[in-house]
Amino acid sequence: MAKSANLCWGQHHHLLRYLRVPAPSRHEAHIGTSYPLPAGCTVAAVRTALTHLVRRHEVLRTVYDLTGTAADGHAWPRQLVQPPSPQPVVEATTEDAVDVIARLTRTPFDLAREWPLRACVVTAGGRLVRLHLVFNHLAFDDVALDRIAAELDELLAARTEGRPAVLDPVEHQPVDLARFEESRTEADLEPALGHWREVVRKLPADVFSKRRNASGAAHSASFTVPSLLSASRAIAAREHVWPSAVHLAAYAVTLAAYTGQTLVAHRMYTSQRDASGIGGTVTCLSYPTPVVADLGGDPRFSAVVKESATRVSQAMTHAHVPYDRVYELVAEKGVRVAAELNFLDNAPRSCRTRRDRYAVNAAPADWARAGSDSYLRIYEWADGITLALQALDAVMDADAVEHFLRGYARLVEAHRDPGTDLRVSEAAALIGFAPPEPRRTRSEAEPERTGTAPAERVLVDVVAEVNGLGEVDPARSYLGAGGRVLRLPRVVEALHERGWSAGLVPFTTARPLSALAHELVPARG
Repeated sequence: MAKSANLCWGQHHHLLRYLRVPAPSRHEAHIGTSYPLPAGCTVAAVRTALTHLVRRHEVLRTVYDLTGTAADGHAWPRQLVQPPSPQPVVEATTEDAVDVIARLTRTPFDLAREWPLRACVVTAGGRLVRLHLVFNHLAFDDVALDRIAAELDELLAARTEGRPAVLDPVEHQPVDLARFEESRTEADLEPALGHWREVVRKLPADVFSKRRNASGAAHSASFTVPSLLSASRAIAAREHVWPSAVHLAAYAVTLAAYTGQTLVAHRMYTSQRDASGIGGTVTCLSYPTPVVADLGGDPRFSAVVKESATRVSQAMTHAHVPYDRVYELVAEKGVRVAAELNFLDNAPRSCRTRRDRYAVNAAPADWARAGSDSYLRIYEWADGITLALQALDAVMDADAVEHFLRGYARLVEAHRDPGTDLRVSEAAALIGFAPPEPRRTRSEAEPERTGTAPAERVLVDVVAEVNGLGEVDPARSYLGAGGRVLRLPRVVEALHERGWSAGLVPFTTARPLSALAHELVPARG
């Protein structure tokens, strides 16, 4: 019988994100890389090395039962480890490699049947030129990818040099981590969940409320500033904090300057590895935790930095919780926290520029369907910092994106000088955004739908059945009635079995089930 367990807690966010995005846009969360190969490497060596990794790491041969009903009927997504076999490898020539790799990258993973790695070897005249890998983010985070890459390096080097490979032992598989997490009681979870309840209690309704409009476009740009690396490190050393705290503070102050708010909130990608105690597991152990920065009282930048360091420390300490529980706390409060921040360590690689470089990127149409308002990535290279920002035009137009990135960099550079310690109001003047003006917003009126009373009865029955609830009040929201977000795949499936079609997203809002019933449409086929 195949090994199985619930999803690991760090996988919840990526599953929910994958399911809420339309299938043609899911590739936006795939992780693709052209993998460097040692001299003399062959296609056979690549196949052998990948198959060795598949035997060694269960995550590489894991599929996902999204409804859980195949195992025991408890309607909870599960990971299913399949027996080892050779890793599928697609072969392409240099003439057709672009099309082949694009297809492998853009096609959504079939979670129920497909392993979370795709491999393509590119050859010219029968000679291996390069290896391209595509990973499903549900199964991997940066730490897991780094370990897979290091082991692939060693396996290929050993093969080409004619020596045994030396690899560290695999102490824990994802199923081991998941079973440990399943054993945790409510009493075990309470200290961490209590922390997140307090954070959620402080969340503002919508940090972009003064800027939000009805536009559906999106923008993407990046700003690479070599000097920002030394500036952020100098501030961190002076304040005795990690550089991440400096960037968290700069982001909060720049966000406040743009939005005109003193209470700003966003989500920061946080690793569960240290808090889990099983940090070496090769799987995804990161998710976006809610962060609140209260800039009332016009504090100085140094104070914001110190408070940011505390928030980073608290987030890491309390990180090991089921993400769905944190998600449900935010959803039940009915607030919008859709600005995201992520730190990415790209050292020892170079940013490849000695001068500041601003670049406008292609419009992120696929990312725009993922439910976020903005997403700032901070890439730390060996010789610089890149700030990469994606934003919906509904909250930030193209000029504002550029102004945000340049203002952020200007704020950090200004504090390289030990004699500079701006208050938030002074920082806002330095950044120089015009005050927010009232903007046209979407109508909040309920659209007319064709659902009927029978649809409401079916919906209430399905929610009760899937979640094991005795009675469900249609006047309450899905979560308010006791529904669990990870049971939504089974809710949608059960509705389809009864002749109705629905998406996952409406169920995660504060709208009552009676209103959602009006959005059900007859299922096709």
